[in-house]
Amino acid sequence: MRRSKAEAEQTREKILDAAARLFCVRGIAQTTLEQIAREAGATRGAFYWYFKDKTDVLNAIYERYKPPPLDQIEAAAAAGPIEDPFGIMAATGLEFLAMVENDPIQQRLHLILISGQPGDETAPWRERHNGHVYGVLVQLMTQARTAGQLAPDLTPEQAAVSQMAMINGLIGEWHRSGQAFGLAAAGEKLLPRFLVALRCRAS
Repeated sequence: MRRSKAEAEQTREKILDAAARLFCVRGIAQTTLEQIAREAGATRGAFYWYFKDKTDVLNAIYERYKPPPLDQIEAAAAAGPIEDPFGIMAATGLEFLAMVENDPIQQRLHLILISGQPGDETAPWRERHNGHVYGVLVQLMTQARTAGQLAPDLTPEQAAVSQMAMINGLIGEWHRSGQAFGLAAAGEKLLPRFLVALRCRAS
């Protein structure tokens, strides 16, 4: 019985590995369930034993590789008012950029998440994921405004979306340039300066 459970878990992991490889190379919309099963050395029936559809397997890939800095900002947002929201965003942002630069798994996860197309079957999941990250950042920016740290001409929503654009833009350009520059080094120079622009000058 133990062997059977171990083999079942191994098959599930092979399917996740196969889906991650194909999503990254082909894109989500262009990858079929048959291709995933074949890449994993399994049958389509085996795929359906573990996962309902591509959205289900995409969610499992994300939960498997979810970057720890996101857990940190979620915890900070949920904890209520904190002394330095911008400090949390700077530290977690820099940690995330360094993690993407140095961890091929995080590189693959980021490429997978941006490989979907509007209207494909995983679009609702990806929209919820992005909306969740945006919501967490809005919470932190709202804390910054309450603490008098956010520039008065910015809303928490504007500050949150600009933070997302900054981080995702750096990673996107790093990928598109063939990793022509140091991602973490660029973040260390640019992210603190960017966050200064969002701060209230009096703070």
